[in-house]
Amino acid sequence: MTRKILLEPALVLHRRSFKETSLIIDFFTKSKGIISAVAKGAKRPKSPLRLLQTPGALLSVSLSGKGSLMNVSHCEITQLFTLKNSTLSSLVYLNELLMKFLEKEDPHEEIFDQYLSVCELLGSNSPENIERKLREFELILLREIGYGINLEFESLTNEPIEEEKSYLFSPSSGFKETNSKRGIKGLDIINFSKGNFENISTRRSAKRIMREAIDFHLGNKNLNLRQFLIKKGA
Repeated sequence: MTRKILLEPALVLHRRSFKETSLIIDFFTKSKGIISAVAKGAKRPKSPLRLLQTPGALLSVSLSGKGSLMNVSHCEITQLFTLKNSTLSSLVYLNELLMKFLEKEDPHEEIFDQYLSVCELLGSNSPENIERKLREFELILLREIGYGINLEFESLTNEPIEEEKSYLFSPSSGFKETNSKRGIKGLDIINFSKGNFENISTRRSAKRIMREAIDFHLGNKNLNLRQFLIKKGA
């Protein structure tokens, strides 16, 4: 039986060439999750499906097909986000996270909305706000797929995190009080939980927490963008 999806809000996570003139697109749709589809002739200069190659675009797409690989019958741009060269890597990073963590056709509307919120900020001149939104996105993504992080309580005693104390973070169990110099300041954890990223120490600690959590839950799946940046010395 042929399935039809009409005028669905969608974002392009990944695209790859298919034959000479076509593309296979991995869409992140609002109500259907990740769906793969063939965009026939999308690489032709006059094809209306060339819009699928526009970075930072919120699309409305119509798809149809019988199997897991559908066909794109229509697409239009409903919103075009202002992106800078310096922030494009953030968009690539989000796309890769979603491709690694989300199952096909498993909808997550809150993650979709958070993605749009990040895109709206990527054209701003505030690294602090962008970094805050990226960490917020990572937190929500992990929570939505069952790997939520408790930023308010110590894992062993269930006592509230205290500003003057330090804690070690375990992705599998949470925060544990420590006297180690490797510990994360309680103040930074509290600031992170409140979305207060004014302090550079908080931004560094939040990035460390999320990197450890994401790497742990990815297992043996490497993030290609991170490996690329490491090789470049970025």
